[in-house]
Amino acid sequence: MLGNVGVPTFYDKLLCVPLLNLSVVAIDRAVSSINFQPLPNIWRSDWLSGRANLAHMSIWIVVFAAMTLLGKTDGKHTGDSLPFWEQACTEDLPNGCYRLVQLKTTYCDDNSAWACNELGIHYRVGGIVVPDTEQAFGFFTQACELKFKAACANLLDNGLALRDVPHELDLRLLLREGGLNLMNESLDDLYARACNHDWIFACAAAGNKNRL
Repeated sequence: MLGNVGVPTFYDKLLCVPLLNLSVVAIDRAVSSINFQPLPNIWRSDWLSGRANLAHMSIWIVVFAAMTLLGKTDGKHTGDSLPFWEQACTEDLPNGCYRLVQLKTTYCDDNSAWACNELGIHYRVGGIVVPDTEQAFGFFTQACELKFKAACANLLDNGLALRDVPHELDLRLLLREGGLNLMNESLDDLYARACNHDWIFACAAAGNKNRL
């Protein structure tokens, strides 16, 4: 929904929150009108509100602790993972290619040279987008200005569609899937994170570093 107006889609899931907040009173009335006693009923009517709040907080603490142990709070979100959407596009899954181009556009807007070069190739070659020479030229120019050599070569020769792996700065932008600031991340940790997010070249790079 947000993508239709050019806004990042990460917050789509929060759009229902205002409606839920406005519906609280109606939901409470609906629940109160139900004459239902579950068996076994573990909730004691004589519990004080303070104890109830403590119980709720304890449940949430357990939930978030479990999420942390399972690695669900480290900023790794499949929905924003480029390797995931590249595979989805290759397999022609619904909205796979559309989402891939959308993500690359977002990262190119953030000055990821790799993403800009990728967009230039898409608009030069076509396939998942309508070929557009002018747009391809613009993306290659932006990537070349960001010192991405493959893009500079593509800019000089209209018959080329050269690719390269993301550079260090690109990774610091591409791996911000949970809004993390990775600008001060060590190079070793950066490649390890990239490998964990299914960037195959990063796994090889991390392995080579470990053998040194």
